Amino acid sequence: MNILFAGSPHSSARILKFLFKKDDISVVGAITQPDKRSGRGKNLIESDVSLKANVLGIRTFKPENLKEIDDEGFSAIINYTFSDNSHDELGRTNALLIIQDGSIVYEKYNSPITKDTKLVSYSMAKSYIGLLTGMMIDRGIILSKDETNLLPSWDDNRKHISIGHMLNMQSGLDYVEEYDLGGRSDTLEMLFGQGRFDQAGFASSMKLKTPLPGMKYNYSTGETNILSQIIKTRLEVQGIDYLDFIKGNLVEKIGIKNSIFEFDNSGTFIGGSSIFANARDYARFGYLYLRDGVWDGERIVSKEWIDDTRTPAKNSYQLYSNQFWMPYPAFTRGLPKDTYYAAGFGGQYILIIPSKDMIVVRLGETYVEDDKVLENISEIINYFDDRI
Repeated sequence: MNILFAGSPHSSARILKFLFKKDDISVVGAITQPDKRSGRGKNLIESDVSLKANVLGIRTFKPENLKEIDDEGFSAIINYTFSDNSHDELGRTNALLIIQDGSIVYEKYNSPITKDTKLVSYSMAKSYIGLLTGMMIDRGIILSKDETNLLPSWDDNRKHISIGHMLNMQSGLDYVEEYDLGGRSDTLEMLFGQGRFDQAGFASSMKLKTPLPGMKYNYSTGETNILSQIIKTRLEVQGIDYLDFIKGNLVEKIGIKNSIFEFDNSGTFIGGSSIFANARDYARFGYLYLRDGVWDGERIVSKEWIDDTRTPAKNSYQLYSNQFWMPYPAFTRGLPKDTYYAAGFGGQYILIIPSKDMIVVRLGETYVEDDKVLENISEIINYFDDRI
């Protein structure tokens, strides 16, 4: 946990020392009273907290008013976010972009990354498949989330797998997501091994692990790639090229200008993990959801789909819906309750926060605990007012 300490007297200095020694707490700064002149010589006297902070190597802030506290406190959190000292917990933060009330209110990049640098989405791409699925349903190309009998090869109990099951990671397929090089990892085999040329084909060959689909949540990049192949096949029946559909109905509609959608050899968008885009393009995707599926007065996806997406699915531990994550207290560490977000390996996030009319994009290289990133983001956005 990162804290910005506030206090001045001797008792506060003792508390500061105690907190500094805690392994699970990082004191990023100390707010205390300005130095005061005292004694016959009117020398400047520091507060006890200031003296103790200097000994401990903690940066101090001595504001004359509350606005200075806000400004300096925010600067302290940002400095921590992008500092080399954060590597053990946050890894490297490459980009942070905050949009509120329709405008960029904060944007920072970690050299050599710039606002034009394309960075990999990893599993944030899954949320794009969630959007594309909603667009297919709106057009009647996919009938509904309840549609089954999805693949000719699924002529056993897999014929009961629905679009909704795959959207919410409940297909029941015997798919192992783990990234352990020493054990079974269907994801690594799909992305880099024998499945890499037809990733959906590889994943769809898995048999059921549960008697029927819908019984258990099991996070699976393979399921997202199967969904992507289903979208491709349905579009082909309509005589529509998959990439052309993405460009004409999403990319061009919302002004995406610096993104690459990666396809495998079968012609299927690798929707489980492979978009390369800059932070502003990722923010545009999130902003479409913040505006309930409307862009510049044109509806891109139905409001019903947006509402369904921000409602946790059954049997998902209240944490997942339509390829988006929901906040849950044990992990999201103080994020507003109405937050929902796209998330990718290594600490990639697009957070949608309606109560603050806000989008937050964080891109980086974090390979320890993602909850540290979300905790850091929650501390940053606390400096911005709620909007409802």
